[in-house]
Amino acid sequence: MQTQFNNPFYQLSLHRYPFNNNQKLQAWDASDEYMLEHLANKEKFLSNGRVLIFNDTFGALSLALQDYNPCVITDSYISKQGIIYNAKHNNIDLEKITIYDSLTELNTSYDLVLIKTPKTLDYLRYFLAKIRPYLHEKSQLIIAGMIKSTPKTVWKILEEMLGETNTSLAKKKARLIFVKPEKDNTDTPFPIHFIQEKTNYKIYSHANVFSKKSMDIGSRFLLQNLPTLNHIKTIVDLGCGNGIVGLNLAAIYPQATVIFTDESYMAIASARLTVMSNLDSVEKHQFNIDNCLDGIESHSIDLIVCNPPFHQSYSIGSHIALQMFQQSFKALKKGGHLIVIANRHLPYHTHLKRIFGKVENLAGNNKFSIFNMVK
Repeated sequence: MQTQFNNPFYQLSLHRYPFNNNQKLQAWDASDEYMLEHLANKEKFLSNGRVLIFNDTFGALSLALQDYNPCVITDSYISKQGIIYNAKHNNIDLEKITIYDSLTELNTSYDLVLIKTPKTLDYLRYFLAKIRPYLHEKSQLIIAGMIKSTPKTVWKILEEMLGETNTSLAKKKARLIFVKPEKDNTDTPFPIHFIQEKTNYKIYSHANVFSKKSMDIGSRFLLQNLPTLNHIKTIVDLGCGNGIVGLNLAAIYPQATVIFTDESYMAIASARLTVMSNLDSVEKHQFNIDNCLDGIESHSIDLIVCNPPFHQSYSIGSHIALQMFQQSFKALKKGGHLIVIANRHLPYHTHLKRIFGKVENLAGNNKFSIFNMVK
């Protein structure tokens, strides 16, 4: 894996977070390189302007542009920690960079806005609506993305919400889009909610949360096949998203405390809204923004339920799921349960058996398998 990030501003050593010696994916892509090459010819503008960066994954843009005191907006706790980790690793003063979470209210205008195309286009719409009041007629917006992850819909959203777009030539399968902020379309409906089928539960979702308009088929299959367990006092909804699974677990085990944990700020805000809208005893439950189970004590949990992701932004891999499984084993009390729902094509059974010794197949269909492990 290459860690030396060569760019016109600073030579950086960049790692993905959490750091792993066996990590095979690098912490930047060709669109980061392209963006910085373009900006190298605009140093005078950079020096005189306020810079805002949206969706910088591990610091490739913000650390390279440290001299211009950029502000960074991210929905990812892992990305935030990645920027901090890489800043320290490169002896960069963190006072040079301001990091906001995705729901932080802005309070100043910006001259240059740099956007890495997010995977969720509703999240892009949300950000454009959020930033529009803080742009002026001379503000410049540049969107960078790999061609495969920048569909034509991105152009339509930009033109609909801001104004005319121009594009660069492709380079290393990356492209830049330039936008003039002329329109003032700042409407955003988020957070939105739907009613969970066969219940009166209102399920709330912010813009960057999975399955915002209805229950996803994986959660439906999981809730249909949850076993009834005894002596459950502490539960973790791991990777909670909008909180639909944790809410139903709280109803099944009313005596238990449910810990909703996710690395997305919008997911945790959504889960909190979901619980507040449906349960009277909100105070007994917890909402943790964290990297998997980093903040959970060992041997403290009776039940963990998760649908592990197999991608981080546009990168596909099993490293997040493996971390979830290993940390779950440590977090569970003896006799505690880990219940995992996974796409059938993923080789999780082998990993779970290696960690727990025995894997019970609770249910399966043509898309999903549900496993139960006991510590």
